[in-house]
Parts: sequence; structure tokens; C-alpha cells
Amino acid sequence: MCGICGIVSLSNQVIEQSFIKKMCHQILHRGPDAEGYYVKENIALGMRRLRIIDLNTGDQPIFNEDKSMCIVFNGEIYNFKELKKDLIQKGHKFYTSSDTEVILHLYEEYGEKCLDKLRGMFAFALWDKKEKKLFLARDRLGIKPLYYAILPKYFLFASELKSILIFPDIKKELDFTAMSDFFTFLYIPAPRTIFKNIYKLLPGHYLTVKENGKMEIRKYWDLNFAEKPLGNENDYLEKFLEIFEEAVKLRLISDVPLGAFLSGGTDSSLVVAMMSKLSNKPVETFSIGYEGRDKYFDERQYSRIVAKKFNTNHHEFILKPNNIDELVEKIITHFDEPFADASAIPNYILSKETRKYVTVALSGLGGDELCAGYERYLGCLLAEKYRRLPNFLTKKIIPALVNHLPDSSQGNHFNERLKRFVKSANYPFLQRYFQIVATFNEEEEKKQLFTPEVQKFIQRPSDEIFYDYCPNTNHPHLNNMSLIDFKTYLVDDLLTLTDRMSMAHALETRVPFLDHKLVEFFVTIPAHLKLKGLNKKYLLKKTAERLLPKEV
Repeated sequence: MCGICGIVSLSNQVIEQSFIKKMCHQILHRGPDAEGYYVKENIALGMRRLRIIDLNTGDQPIFNEDKSMCIVFNGEIYNFKELKKDLIQKGHKFYTSSDTEVILHLYEEYGEKCLDKLRGMFAFALWDKKEKKLFLARDRLGIKPLYYAILPKYFLFASELKSILIFPDIKKELDFTAMSDFFTFLYIPAPRTIFKNIYKLLPGHYLTVKENGKMEIRKYWDLNFAEKPLGNENDYLEKFLEIFEEAVKLRLISDVPLGAFLSGGTDSSLVVAMMSKLSNKPVETFSIGYEGRDKYFDERQYSRIVAKKFNTNHHEFILKPNNIDELVEKIITHFDEPFADASAIPNYILSKETRKYVTVALSGLGGDELCAGYERYLGCLLAEKYRRLPNFLTKKIIPALVNHLPDSSQGNHFNERLKRFVKSANYPFLQRYFQIVATFNEEEEKKQLFTPEVQKFIQRPSDEIFYDYCPNTNHPHLNNMSLIDFKTYLVDDLLTLTDRMSMAHALETRVPFLDHKLVEFFVTIPAHLKLKGLNKKYLLKKTAERLLPKEV
């Protein structure tokens, strides 16, 4: 795991090495073990390395045989040994044991189609000296970040915004449309950032920059929710277990200590169960607990049950209310733009404490989007039945009663969810789902929040994002909600949060539920096997019955 950055001079000016070193210094926390640079005339690449695989010879940049190409890479390629074997048979010669070098030779062999063969999480930059071309790519689900900026004389890229912002030609101008999106979602959806002319490369996309300054972005992979018959319920379950076990096994490849986050929920518990099956020693597991009024969120009783069942070396850490103020400023510096998911705080603490024991941690992240685990999915579908009630109930009596319910101060959000359900239920499907997830809505609150002068700079309403990602509302509503979350909430909230809070402490996080082969299988499963009646995560829970204690 690393941090990468780079500069291309579009006017063929010589780049000073001091620029790329300053950019690298901003992301030192991502890679405290080593640094490396490639600076030649109008191109500069830099990286900070956290050593995970090939501790001795894997420092970057890495070159091909004739040094006509080089690469800087952030991530892990889990099938690199298999790919390397094939490349050696084709005549390629390797001087390291790293997964980074495999990408370079794959590109030599297959060009931009090399991305189709990679299984893992990645963001990398490859410089092709002969073609005078920079090739940037981001993994299919957006697990690893990649930002870029387009200036009159330069093209810049980096793992974090702070590396780009340090460049002297950057103007820190506010993107008002991104700001509007933030007040809707509490994060900023890609490809925008809070700054004009700085963007996030979308998941499943690559970008090329040529010597003449011509830039091109292309999509190489996408989700396709197309249900395919496989057989009965048990057939789907068996297939899921087969791919899930493979996904976890691949993520156990490491030359440094490795463990798992264990919340006590179904997703993280299944990851630990599979790790225990595949490991020849006890798994290191890590949980966070809460004191004060946040005890409502404390699930340590379940993580302890799982830890006992699988005989893990279990570690617990407590988040106390009086710790929080001193953390906020540190956390803000790692996001570089507005971000308002409060779970950043426990994630920061959990990552900090976990790093004292291991360098890599597996996570259950992605299970809710993949397997239909959110209450809002259930609420949006139940609204179809609610809408059949008489209008005098749904538009007058019930809203009047619900709006008088008090908000909870103890962490139980049932009343708030009920209010949001009643408020959104009468909208058509996509607009209803938008109303459920939006913090400030478009019709009333945004107009009160922003002055008329600011509103002139907002280029489009935030709900257009949902229509962009979900043009076909004829698909099952559950699949459309999952698709929207994969494109927005998962990548720009949850994965961003996980990456920043773990890399703040040089901890690598791996997410088996977001193995692209597992995702490709799950999007073919009929919606009724994911959400059955009122039972969320139906297929996953049926799987869990085989592996986990009944209480979980």
C-alpha cells in the first residue's frame, strides 16, 4: 500500500525534482517505509511505500527490461503470482517479486486491456517513454483513490488532494455545485471535488495523457445488474460460498502481520469465520466499543461471541466522549475537503489501535450494498404498499402524528427514520430514494440555505446524479438502489473514509466483499433472494447460519 503522485508538463518544460518531493511529503503517512522518484524532462512520478509484499526488492518506481516504461502503484494485485507465471512463459523477465512489476509487463503485453486481468484494488500511473504517454487507472469499485488536476501548463495526479494543493500553480477555487452536493449527501460524489479543476477518476475508468496535452478518459468495467437463473436457493448459496472463500483466501497474501476488523455484524463475522478456516493460526481481531449515551451502538457482545467461536486473539478499544474534540482537527486534515460521516471518528481510533498489532486488516465493508442490508432499502420498497392507503391517511393524519414524535438523544434513530419515510413515501421511486438519503432537499431547504447569488453558480440539482446512474427504472427497485449506492455512497463515503482513516496510520485495509468476481456474481442474483419480505440480507444470513453462532 502506498501513496502516489505525479506531474506532466504540457508545455515540455523541465520539472524540478523539488516539486514532486513536496507532493510526496504530503502523503508520507500513506507510505512511511520508503520513497522513490522518476524525473525526466517533462514528467515526474513520485511514491511513498508501505511495504506489504516483497519487502526487499519491491521499492518503486519499477521499470521494464529496457527501461522504456516505469510505474508507481498504490494497492494490491491478489492474482499477481498466476499472472506472473503466464508472463514468464511469454518471455518477460522480472527483477522483483512484487505485484507492481506484474502490472508493468501486463501493459507491455496487452496495453490498456491489461486492466481486465487484474484482480485487486489499485490506482497506478504508468509512463510509456516511447509513446510519450501517461496511463492512469483506478480499480473497478474505487477502493483506492486517485485525483487529478488539469491546468493550462500542467497535468497533476495524486492519491490525496493535499499533494495536488501544494503545487504552486493551483488555484483553490470553490466548486459551488460540489458544495451543493455536499449539503445533500454529506460527502462529495465523484468526479467532482470541492475545488474547481480538480477531479476524482471514476472507479472502473482509466485516463491517458499524451505529449501534445491530449487527455482521454475511458470506462473499462461497469456493474451490470442482470438477473440470471442458477437453480434453487441452495445453488446460489453454494456459489457464493465458493467465490467468497476464494476472495478471502486471496486477501490473506501478505509478508507482514495481518488481522481483521470485527464489529459483531454478519459481514465482518463471516470474514473472520472464513479467515479462521483458511489460517493455520488464530486470527487477530479488533473491535471498538462505546461509553456514555453512545452505548446504543456498542456491539461488542456479538464480536466476543464470534471471537470465542473461532478462538481469535481478540482486542477491544473504547471510544470515550471526552476523546473526540482533540481528534477532529487531525481527522479533517486527512479528508482535504468537506466530509461529514461521523463514523470517521471510531474508524480513526480503531485503525490507530489496530496498527499497533498488524499492518493489514480485512474488513466486512461492502456487504450492505451487495447483499441489501440497509433499512432504507426496506423503507423505499414498503412505501409502495403505504401509497395504496387512502390519501387522507398518507397526506394528513399520519404525517401530523409522526412529525410530533421526539428525536432520540440515545442513538436510536427509529423516529427520525419514520419521519423520513412518511415524508418521502409519496414520491416516485427514484425521487423517493433521493429524499430518503438527502440531508437538505432541493425544493425547500437548499433554497433557504444558499443565497440567490450562490445558487447562480450551482450548475445542476444534486438529484440528477441518481438519474445519471440509474436511467432504467424498469429494473427491480432493489437493484437500482444498490447500483446507486455502489456508484455514490460506497465509493465516496465508505471507501473514502476507510482509506483515509486507515492510511492515516499506515494500515492497509482489504475488502473481500468487493472482490469484483464476487460482485459480478451477486448482481446476477434475483432481488427476492437478497431482500425477502422484511428480511434484509436474506441469502447472506442463510449462509451465516452454516458458519456463525445463532446469536449473530
